[in-house]
Amino acid sequence: MKMIIDNFDDSLALRSELSSLQMKGYHLLYRGHASNSFELLSMVGRKIPINGNLLDSEKRCFQDYKDYIADRNWIQYKVSSYNDNLFYMSIGRHLGLDCRLLDWTARLETALFFASADEGVVHENGHLWIMIYKGSVDDANAKTDPFDIKRVALIKKDYLVPQNMSMENFPLGEQRRFAQNGFFTIVPTDLLTTPLDHIPLNNMILKKVEITANAKKNILSALSKCYEDYLYKRNSIIETDIKRINSMYFE
Repeated sequence: MKMIIDNFDDSLALRSELSSLQMKGYHLLYRGHASNSFELLSMVGRKIPINGNLLDSEKRCFQDYKDYIADRNWIQYKVSSYNDNLFYMSIGRHLGLDCRLLDWTARLETALFFASADEGVVHENGHLWIMIYKGSVDDANAKTDPFDIKRVALIKKDYLVPQNMSMENFPLGEQRRFAQNGFFTIVPTDLLTTPLDHIPLNNMILKKVEITANAKKNILSALSKCYEDYLYKRNSIIETDIKRINSMYFE
């Protein structure tokens, strides 16, 4: 497998290499990091609690977030088999909520965009994480409260599209969930601060591919000029308010 991406064509060559795994029944998921210094951790795993321990801070932050969005009718988009807290947390993660979910995408281009578009580290090498997953996504864990998860799990970001409603009518977090063809990994409380690639995993292999700083500009140029709009990377009041909630609990 090619372990360095120096331009967009290298990523296409990598996709071609990986296609043989898909033909054998493996699922491929991706995550882009704009700097090699970024670890494979959820946002909560990277943070320091201001008061109390990490779990208490995460729970209180999540409750404040739920209180804040209580008057929004998001529950109409939840499939019946999905745990309520997990559903709300998955939307919140797409709005910047500090929580234990770590996002993955089934679209290589989406991961490449996030690995290349951070202007703050444009001169640093980044990397592409590739998850090679064998088996079905663990639907049983989608029924479990995220604070009660007992082992590392991969969960599909399911959603329900109400009749006669287009994606443009959805809340911003739901639009992003759909556009990014997303999955997420979730870890139990005792592994919150352990990078995912340091944890023994069942049915899951993680590969790290370098993305050179020179490749970032070429990748962004090769992707559609409207890709940022496609991923709904626009600022909103709700994101600003969620950042404020985060800042009450985490440094």
